[in-house]
Amino acid sequence: MKSAVAALSVAFSVLVAGCISVTNEEWAYAKVWGWPVKASPRAQAYAHYIAASKLERHGNQEAAIQELQQVAKLDPEALTPTLRLIRAYVRQQDYGHAIEMCQRAVEQRPERANLWVVLGEVNQQLKHYGEAEAAFKKAIELSPDSVLGYGALAELQESTNDLIPAIDLYHRLIEMNPEGAGLYYQLGLNLARIKDTDGARAALMRALELSPRLLLARRMLGIMCLEAGDNEESAKQLQAYLQQRPADDSAQEALAGALTRMERYAEASEYLGKLVAGDQAKAQYNIEAMYLSLISGKPAAAEGQAPATGAPIFATLFTALARQAKGEPYKPLLESLDGIDGNLDQECNDYLNGLIYLFSKEKAGAWLLDKTTALRKEVDSRTLGIVQARTLMGLERPEDAVNVLKPMLKGSDEDKWVHYYLAMNYEKLKRYDETEAHLIDYLKYNPDDPDGLNFLGYFYADHGMKLDKAEELIRKALVFSPESPFYLDSLGWVYYKRGKAAEAVDCIQKAIYRMDTDDAVLRDHLGDAFFLKGDTSRAVAEWERARRLDPKLEGIQEKLDKNKPAK
Repeated sequence: MKSAVAALSVAFSVLVAGCISVTNEEWAYAKVWGWPVKASPRAQAYAHYIAASKLERHGNQEAAIQELQQVAKLDPEALTPTLRLIRAYVRQQDYGHAIEMCQRAVEQRPERANLWVVLGEVNQQLKHYGEAEAAFKKAIELSPDSVLGYGALAELQESTNDLIPAIDLYHRLIEMNPEGAGLYYQLGLNLARIKDTDGARAALMRALELSPRLLLARRMLGIMCLEAGDNEESAKQLQAYLQQRPADDSAQEALAGALTRMERYAEASEYLGKLVAGDQAKAQYNIEAMYLSLISGKPAAAEGQAPATGAPIFATLFTALARQAKGEPYKPLLESLDGIDGNLDQECNDYLNGLIYLFSKEKAGAWLLDKTTALRKEVDSRTLGIVQARTLMGLERPEDAVNVLKPMLKGSDEDKWVHYYLAMNYEKLKRYDETEAHLIDYLKYNPDDPDGLNFLGYFYADHGMKLDKAEELIRKALVFSPESPFYLDSLGWVYYKRGKAAEAVDCIQKAIYRMDTDDAVLRDHLGDAFFLKGDTSRAVAEWERARRLDPKLEGIQEKLDKNKPAK
């Protein structure tokens, strides 16, 4: 049994922390005689709190929660045990009880900003995003000079892809703390997510000025410079980053891209060589290394870099190019392309598009187009035709892509991807009858492809036609991928076209929450849905977000000019 002095020592530390309320009379009595045999409710609450602390230390969370529940009953005004109980509920994912305790706490102490933050965090876990946002804003209102509410609100906005307000919030935080390198880094990340390359680069540069050791900012800046075509700056930043983090494969890959664009082939080969030889080697690295060897006049090296597994079509094509450059027989390889058991669409997505991104449209795209065009004059290959057409699509030349694809139609199931790519190009050319026809033909051959189902369903919805069929197609796509933000937006657009405003808002909001980044088209759709619902102020807010995400978005300025209230 502990001595009375030891017990009082523990009690005093708890009382000073503000955990349990004890009256002056009880405290005076305890100092002389110890705690009474029949303790008051507050004294009993103290005993339960001590028990909960011990149980938590021993990992018995359920029993600790039971003790903390007794504390809350016996001394409902004790703030620290209430917060501790809320945290325990959250750890156990018992959000119903957590929200109940949060609401009781803010009712008792509505002036405490930290309680509103906790309430917002629990609502965020429950995906009650509107309630979470309101709670965080209340915390900011109560404590405008504290970063607690701002940080919580920014995290919420980032997690729900509400990036424009998040960016504005980081600007506000930077005003409060202009030397905060981490704030500039977070601002740069969010600007990068909305494709504001110049803004992102400026923010990341400032982060590095304030904290040169902020390696993640240096890595991101290198990648942003690569995307912007500033290859020298990209190489500079990535080389500095890799001195500290040499095992980062994606940074090495990006650096190889920047060096290749500057025709520093030997240095680029060194980095790609490491990737090809590494434990985590991917077929993608092999194809990139083959491309680099081919353009730098080393066809023998290219042939030796073909992947052992993966990329069977592109590996064969690049091996044929290597043998052609060496003056060796290569046509048999080209003639074998159509018989290879591989996924040509997936390889084009992964390897062709990857080459164009990493090594640039101007160089890699032009090289691929030149090679495939020349080879098709020697060998009649559908595979080569698809690669040529996909290259033209990557170069944003839809008319030329159509001219390559149309003669390839044979009236068999081999046509399915030809139909799909024709539909994509005709849509870009605004030739909508052909778009619809080729999508229908594609689905005849591939009736359960969710992307094809969604493509045609959204096409109908966007043109306000065959809405029953549109909903049927999109719902079928959602069976295969119920969380797809693109399919959810399509369904929301069907609801909008049918005049079902509430359903449209709900669906499109869910789509935005699930996106990897904010999206101008989805924000525009959400604005239209709010307008249909009669909520003009929310509609204008969403249209303004859409305009900031894409100032050139068709029709957005007209909506704002017509509906935004004059100042």
